[in-house]
Amino acid sequence: MSVNIDLAFTVTDVADEAQALDIVRALEELLREENILPQVSLGVARDDDGAYFVSGESDFPLGISRFYLWRPHFEGLFAMTVEEVAADAKPKIDWGYPDEEY
Repeated sequence: MSVNIDLAFTVTDVADEAQALDIVRALEELLREENILPQVSLGVARDDDGAYFVSGESDFPLGISRFYLWRPHFEGLFAMTVEEVAADAKPKIDWGYPDEEY
């Protein structure tokens, strides 16, 4: 059985723009491997203090089969991917459940 899931994420405590772009490239590869890259937008921005961060979100709800198994798998890969590029960066994933919100 599949469920509709909204995916949103941020990666903070990024050293500089070059590191942020490296994180984006690494996350794009992860999203490609998980077959969701075409449905997720991501990029680099700066907060009010001028610090760089990476953010992304699904363009529409993702239909994920066996989400209860995939979620910990994806969260682990996401954290590992960020850590490999930027050990001090802080990844955060927010899941939304649009079928429950309407």
